[in-house]
Amino acid sequence: MPLTLSFYKTSEFIFLTIALTVFTRLIIYLLKRTWQKQKCKLVWTPIDVVERRSNLLYDEFVKEYASVGKPVIITDVIKDWQATTKWTLDFFKSECGSIECFVKEDKDEIEGLMTIADYIDYINIGNSDRRFYLANWFISNHPQLLEDYKEPIYFPNWLQRLPRKLLKKYGLDNPELFIGHKDTSIGLHKDPSNGSAWLGMISGRKQIVLFTPDQEQLLYSGKVDVFNPNLKNFPLYAKTNSIEVILEAGEILYIPPNWWHHVKNLENTIAVGSLLLNEWNSELFFQSICEQNLVKGHLLPLVLEFPWLGKALFAIGVI
Repeated sequence: MPLTLSFYKTSEFIFLTIALTVFTRLIIYLLKRTWQKQKCKLVWTPIDVVERRSNLLYDEFVKEYASVGKPVIITDVIKDWQATTKWTLDFFKSECGSIECFVKEDKDEIEGLMTIADYIDYINIGNSDRRFYLANWFISNHPQLLEDYKEPIYFPNWLQRLPRKLLKKYGLDNPELFIGHKDTSIGLHKDPSNGSAWLGMISGRKQIVLFTPDQEQLLYSGKVDVFNPNLKNFPLYAKTNSIEVILEAGEILYIPPNWWHHVKNLENTIAVGSLLLNEWNSELFFQSICEQNLVKGHLLPLVLEFPWLGKALFAIGVI
């Protein structure tokens, strides 16, 4: 009898401890969300030029760029990556040649599939009138590539808390590789779901034209070719105020939420980039997901706070 009583008391104590822990975590979560809703509003800073910085401390990045919605080029982060010397066209053809990836034709954005080997042969031949761009090649599919670069300290990414299969299901897997033929471009766009992003150049150079979020109504939903604008069809574009940068090999560009940008390859290029979800755009991100699916939009912050919940919900097919 005493043994049974002791067992029940122990069980009750364990249950109350777990309940109190869960309750405390929920209170902390709700307080954190309240703070984030006050903090995470679309903020941007008008600029005339994108600054280049080296030896940038994380606190400086937050204060001078992330918290005020201001792009920046960081010049000394990539230099220690193995990718800077290892990732060449020949390397990708040899190590990943049989993999199929999406390519887009520069003129009309038509997607198709091509093996890495065929795409690199196409680049090396260089006599085609067609211009294909290889994008959306996710590094997570190839663990051997993950060892060749390091996530920059400036860009914590809450998306990494979610199950990889869940990220792939919703097109949020990151980071991704971009291999571009000279003169190809990714059309004018802003990154999805109110995400911020970073883009690192392994080799080659890109020309990037950026627009502050308040100019969205002048950009015709990205239909304008920034590098050859048709002002007859898109007359409001003439009123825009753009900022242009040349991103060199070894540099990283940070793009804040809702900044529109058009990217063109000045040479054959290899780059890596990632969509970001963190404290500086979290509520904007959640709002965007809610607009697509109300239930999943409200679940996302919960599963980010409690990763075990995300795994469970994904396993039973709720998300």
